[in-house]
Amino acid sequence: MATYHKLIIGNCMSMKEIPDNKVHLMVTSPPYFNAPFDYKGLFKSYEQYLGVLRKFAQETYRVLQEGRIAVLNIDDMLINGEKFPITADATKIFLEVGFRYRDRIIWKKPDGYLRISKLIITKL
Repeated sequence: MATYHKLIIGNCMSMKEIPDNKVHLMVTSPPYFNAPFDYKGLFKSYEQYLGVLRKFAQETYRVLQEGRIAVLNIDDMLINGEKFPITADATKIFLEVGFRYRDRIIWKKPDGYLRISKLIITKL
């Protein structure tokens, strides 16, 4: 059986290019809420961030086939001394839109891991 692959550059909150029940697997690492290392000030509020997650969850549910899997690579975020429970809130949102909870995998990074984010652009 042949497979079909298509790259779509667009908005995950409105995947109108994808018909209902067509996707077999979704793996994503959405922006962490206003993460100081990459997304500082991206969202006006935590509620806005959760709204984006909700729209994304609804669209993901629509495009995934029954019994297929959505994988989120997310974590809680500490900003100016306040901890935001992104993992718990995202799990709740995905359950509310119809997903079933399967498992949680904890990514143990190596001792001494230093988070460095860089964008390298090269002109060819």
